[in-house]
Amino acid sequence: MKTKDFDGLAALVTGAGAGLGRQYALDLARRGARVMINDIAVTADGTPLAAQIAEDFRHEGLTAAHDQGDVSVEADAASMVQRTIEAFGRIDILVNNAGNTLAAHSYDVTTSDFDAVLRVHLHGTLWTMRTALPHMRARNYGRIVNTASSLGAFGAPGALPYVAAKSAIIGLTKGAALENADHDIRINAVSPTAYTGLAKGYFDTQPQIPLDKLHVDRVSPAVVLLAHRDCPLNGEVISAGAGRVARIFTATVRGYCSDGLTYEEVSSNLDRVLDADEFFALKSSLEQYKLMPIQIAP
Repeated sequence: MKTKDFDGLAALVTGAGAGLGRQYALDLARRGARVMINDIAVTADGTPLAAQIAEDFRHEGLTAAHDQGDVSVEADAASMVQRTIEAFGRIDILVNNAGNTLAAHSYDVTTSDFDAVLRVHLHGTLWTMRTALPHMRARNYGRIVNTASSLGAFGAPGALPYVAAKSAIIGLTKGAALENADHDIRINAVSPTAYTGLAKGYFDTQPQIPLDKLHVDRVSPAVVLLAHRDCPLNGEVISAGAGRVARIFTATVRGYCSDGLTYEEVSSNLDRVLDADEFFALKSSLEQYKLMPIQIAP
């Protein structure tokens, strides 16, 4: 029996009609959250998929409403947050899961394709956050889970718009986490790996990767943790897939220092520039100055 540790809380999950988003919404609802299910898809008979999923939830005795807005449209992104507040009187949890992808390379991507992916992933995440955060700040409580990707953290060929968008979401998450750290607001990102409709094209080209453990229910517990009132993390990126949960972080190394730095010094000391035996995971960009040969004022 799952504990009802989200009782009284209201959540908005974008892209919750299927796959990871539906699992996130279901797990939160089963733990007591009232969930706004957002998705733009429609069924074969024209019924909004989000409405059907919400009805399925209610048949299970869960509390759910639906929204069919498009996160890539600024007004829709703001409206789905407002609809959550109107339906449940508050918004405590925002899970930005909606996504799309297009195959493209740095040498052939069109501006329209690049923009189409960024508007869903990056702009949509910004717009829902920007609308939800004033309400969260006013109540001194909020949990936001954005969706990053290993492609954005480490790179990948053939999906440049997606890689760029997911990398930008990591920066967006870290910046927003720092800006709201003076409140009981936690903003983190999940980097999920699961065999879903969106990911099918990628995994179908990677036959060496077994799919039997890449289920959405092996990702969702990490999202539940990031959405939980007891979540101790802020500004983190958590990889979750096949039952493995692990931190992804950006770090810097000790490097090479010289008061009279020249090209020749940089060239002849690249081993020290790149040496990762000692590294530092910084909490903000300001911490990098402590590693430079300069005196930081107290």
